[in-house]
Amino acid sequence: MTRTHLVFTVATLCGAAHTSAAQVPNASAAAFGMAGNYSAAARGYDAVAWNPAMLGMPGGSWFTLNLLSGGGISGLNPVTLSDLAKFDGIKIDAATKEEWLQRIGTGQERGGLDGGVSLVALSIGRIGLQVGVTGTAAANLNADAVEALLFGNAGRTGAPKSLTLAGSSASGSAFVTGAASVAFPTPLKPTGRPNEHFSIGVTGKYVSGAMGRAQDNGSLVTPDNIAVSFPAIYSPGDSLGEAGSGVGIDVGIAWSAGANTFGATVRNVVNTFAWNTSALVSTVGTVDFNGTTGNTNFTDAPYSAAPAAIRAAVEAEKFKPEIAVGFARRTARMTLSVDASQRIGDGIEIGPKMHVGVGAEWRVIPFLPLRAGVAAVTDGFQVSGGAGIDLGPVEIGVGISRRSRSNGSEYGAMFSLISIR
Repeated sequence: MTRTHLVFTVATLCGAAHTSAAQVPNASAAAFGMAGNYSAAARGYDAVAWNPAMLGMPGGSWFTLNLLSGGGISGLNPVTLSDLAKFDGIKIDAATKEEWLQRIGTGQERGGLDGGVSLVALSIGRIGLQVGVTGTAAANLNADAVEALLFGNAGRTGAPKSLTLAGSSASGSAFVTGAASVAFPTPLKPTGRPNEHFSIGVTGKYVSGAMGRAQDNGSLVTPDNIAVSFPAIYSPGDSLGEAGSGVGIDVGIAWSAGANTFGATVRNVVNTFAWNTSALVSTVGTVDFNGTTGNTNFTDAPYSAAPAAIRAAVEAEKFKPEIAVGFARRTARMTLSVDASQRIGDGIEIGPKMHVGVGAEWRVIPFLPLRAGVAAVTDGFQVSGGAGIDLGPVEIGVGISRRSRSNGSEYGAMFSLISIR
């Protein structure tokens, strides 16, 4: 493998390896195109992921179905995937390599992805069901690690130098979730209006997962020796379904009067998910070369053999509660939705921790909904857009998004194959 191909491969893995905000993936291209401002706009199968109480609101169909919706947001910064794509299969010149290293400076090259696929989502009356997969991953390389990939330990200056991989890491998790929601309309009319509706909803979830986490443990490349130590913990292929599991509960309320709807939900009021350390394995991940002889060790070892810091990070990974509130106004031609959400505490992160935004859908042409949204998110902002084509009760939808954060930009897309309402 040439160094150009090696760099491109590593960077692609970073970008494909770092959106729904919880374990249940968003099945709605409309929600994606409105920048995730959908807590009070959801109807039918959308309610499973966004707010189960919305199943009790008027304005939805008795039966809704979505098959094969998926999307995500990913990024690689400060050297981007578009930078690397220009040199796929082509030798990277020294000036370009140097410019990339100057961009990184004393920081890190970071790649990440949040994504999800909804296999099936449906609602029948006040009951909703969904099965899907969500995932998140990240990879960080310090400046020395990038220099070693681009130049080796002598090419940048012409003289051998020592390089360290301190702070470099990689992690990824995937979760398969089955969820069932039910809404309970109530006779409550808080404002006394004759057209008021008030609903309470509950979602129960079963979550199973697979994971991998690796980080540098004192790697050092010197003019005379290479000593790489990059230990990892991961779930082997034969442990899928055993590496981690648990159940969770979301609760929500919803109120509507005429064109206006308000919703509030707390996701993961209870969530027992935890990694099953007895099903995980580790590897010391070492490479040693003294200029004459070399040794590598990537054989499986017990989980307990991994460094304490990695084990502590794995055991701390939990799904934390998240509070979301939203207001939507829906008319024949337009839906306007305002949303805010906040995850409480640090744990498994799928999507930004904080979100406040507004989204809209226009139907200037009734069968061609157009969508747009903007949101302030943790460390930055997000803008999105999308469109659908309604063929009677069937819709095909797409959405695109850009998320700018303190460590760079991330880009995403979503496609909904078939939606019946």
